[in-house]
Amino acid sequence: MSAVADDLTPDEAERIAQQARDGRLETDDPQIRKVVTRAQRTVVRTSLWGDAPRSRRMLVLWLAIGFIALWVVGLAVPLILTFG
Repeated sequence: MSAVADDLTPDEAERIAQQARDGRLETDDPQIRKVVTRAQRTVVRTSLWGDAPRSRRMLVLWLAIGFIALWVVGLAVPLILTFG
């Protein structure tokens, strides 16, 4: 059941979360509760980050980290060469 919960699309997650909010799902069952929790997380994540694929977000993250690292090296190297 967890494999299904990991592959929720934003539309599916929204429908599951809405069903849970309306009280149509039996959340006493641990498996259903896991799926509902995953759906709610997916809805929140989609509302914050959009429904862009994770790989694209990771690419943007790594590019930002690389840019910051290059900037720090660009500041540090002249100081080290001057005072080192």
